[in-house]
Amino acid sequence: MDRFLAISPKSQWWLFHVALALNVLGMLLTDMWLPMVVGAIVTTYLSIDATVRVRYILPMKKSVRELERENASLRRQINDMQQASSY
Repeated sequence: MDRFLAISPKSQWWLFHVALALNVLGMLLTDMWLPMVVGAIVTTYLSIDATVRVRYILPMKKSVRELERENASLRRQINDMQQASSY
């Protein structure tokens, strides 16, 4: 999922959706159906991939990081309590 590191995920979302719209427009306006259909299939995949990444994966990664920080904090507290009770 981290293939395009130079562009933010939100910018990728816009880019792929605009490319898909241009492919569909090109299919309507030109006689080059086969290349346009292939391009539309590719940009549809990229658009869906970018949408899933922006709407689901990135928020999930953020939640997992927060949970890991909370887990580390709780482990430190438990270790501190165990060390204090051993004295």
